Amino acid sequence: MKYNGTIYRPPVEAGVFLVPITEGCTHNSCTFCSMYKDIPFRMLTLDEIREYLDETAARHRKHAASRKRAYLFGGDPFALSAQHLLERIELIREYLPNVQVFTMYARVDNVWTKSDEDLRALAAAGVNDLYIGIECADDEYLDYLNKGFTVAQAEEQCARLVSAGINHSDLFMFGCGGTGNAERAAAANASFENQTRPTQTLCTTLTSYVGTKLEESIRSGVFIPATEKEILQEERRLVELLDVPTYFWATHPLDAVRTEGELPQERDLVLQDLDEGLRLIEGTDIKRTGRTGTL
Repeated sequence: MKYNGTIYRPPVEAGVFLVPITEGCTHNSCTFCSMYKDIPFRMLTLDEIREYLDETAARHRKHAASRKRAYLFGGDPFALSAQHLLERIELIREYLPNVQVFTMYARVDNVWTKSDEDLRALAAAGVNDLYIGIECADDEYLDYLNKGFTVAQAEEQCARLVSAGINHSDLFMFGCGGTGNAERAAAANASFENQTRPTQTLCTTLTSYVGTKLEESIRSGVFIPATEKEILQEERRLVELLDVPTYFWATHPLDAVRTEGELPQERDLVLQDLDEGLRLIEGTDIKRTGRTGTL
């Protein structure tokens, strides 16, 4: 089967079995993103997915048989209706009978298009641990990033997921407020997490890529990026303010200091890593503008 575009998955899902469900992204207009720029959104047919599974599951039979998680990839597979998702899960189970969890990226608006009954049916089928790109839980910053939802909408949809029995992992980017706004961004993100209670808080750092609207606004002076010191100060403050059990992960290649830990148990260890980074930050040289490639 020919797949159009690059395959993306959260780094924490290394080792899971990957199954293509969609190509591209339904939104595909975030200010910072170039991941799906030239890839129209498309739902793969059941025949295409079966062809992939025939090839891949057969070739990696031992690996496939032992997998208990499957990652459904594409920009936002959760955009599919509950019926279409359930049909694809049923097909995957023919090849991967031991899979217990089906996880994927999900936009906030993918959740609100589904009824509570839909969400419960998906949870019963094994859908869990959805990855939701919040980026920054501040309405002004969300509007600039063109995420397509408000903080209140994100809070409501995360609550609906939890009520249906589906855990969510939230994705954030440090530096979304630009220079001078580290405290504001950290406080907003901590408030969101403390209310919505994610199982994981996964973080990267805002970086501009060639051809994005973010790059244009930085070049024109509309957006002034945060300094590396401000970024680490924001991260440190977020870790201090998080008051909910969550796995904090910030080891993305774009993060100046790579650290992770279970909060609150390992909070001090994470803070030690960040304090060491702040001590050495004057010597960092990270290219955050005009990068090629994708996030």
